[in-house]
Amino acid sequence: MKKLNLELIPLIVLFVFCSFSIAQDDDADYETDKLAQTGMKFLSFSPDARAAALGDAMTAKTGGAASLFYNPAGMARLEGMNVTVGQTQWIADISYSMVGFAYASNAGVLGLSMMNVNYGDLQGTIRNDSDAGYADMGTFKPTASVIGLGYAFAPTDRFSVGGQVKFANEKLGKAYLDADGASEDLDMSTTAFDFGLMYQMDWKNLNLAMSVRNFSSELKYAEENFETPLTFRMGIAADVAEGLSLAVENERPRDFFTTTRVGVEYNLMGMLDIRGGYAFHEASSENEVGANFGVGFNMAGISVNVSYTDFGVFDSVMRFGVAYTL
Repeated sequence: MKKLNLELIPLIVLFVFCSFSIAQDDDADYETDKLAQTGMKFLSFSPDARAAALGDAMTAKTGGAASLFYNPAGMARLEGMNVTVGQTQWIADISYSMVGFAYASNAGVLGLSMMNVNYGDLQGTIRNDSDAGYADMGTFKPTASVIGLGYAFAPTDRFSVGGQVKFANEKLGKAYLDADGASEDLDMSTTAFDFGLMYQMDWKNLNLAMSVRNFSSELKYAEENFETPLTFRMGIAADVAEGLSLAVENERPRDFFTTTRVGVEYNLMGMLDIRGGYAFHEASSENEVGANFGVGFNMAGISVNVSYTDFGVFDSVMRFGVAYTL
């Protein structure tokens, strides 16, 4: 019993830290004021098809290289090697591409993650005194990318720890200062950190987990200072019936309302996964964010995953991913 308590100490510390941070932001006015007040928002994007189908309730789920985008501790029990790639066609013609690699050794699991964002071609303008009220400055193509190096290990048969350091860059084109074409480049770069813990129990394969993502120093963008989209997550996952697992978690982002995420995954004969997820937050008039659905096909170490996300008035989003475990 004493050993169990010792193993839980880091998890309890992170729980207290997350709870304290959440309690500081409980004021309703602050909840509204903080919306969209971070830079490099792409760092909080969910690029994995399996995770998206589960409503992003991924913090307490074990996995391979995809865990680097949610909770690095989730890959600590990987055996062998895992590679995952994914593609998302987002709303407004924005596309996300991701690659993850994880390799298990006697010293732990090493991981590499990469994500690239293409915002498409945008029209550059500047205000002037013409009838139109602006001058056309041509098109520009903003991009963003992040590369991460992660490490996870299991110091005991129940407890897992993981972390990742990420190097992010965002190029938003040029800011035109006058109609003559004078401009300055709008580029930002930063280093961010992720950290996660997971505790696994025998009963129902119950997992308790927490993660902190996108911890970084303040960014300078033009004349304004911005923070990265720091996010705290606490979640549980368990096998509730044969072939059926349930995951529930609470997410507290720096720049949005507290969100509760629920995901269900059913495996049929080890070859077919049927998934569903839902996310809802406290400020919505209907307390909902959106429904997610997906399927996965598994054979000979290869997994092909597809997910669908309903965004209501916006276009629905499809994510595609392929993973290989050796």
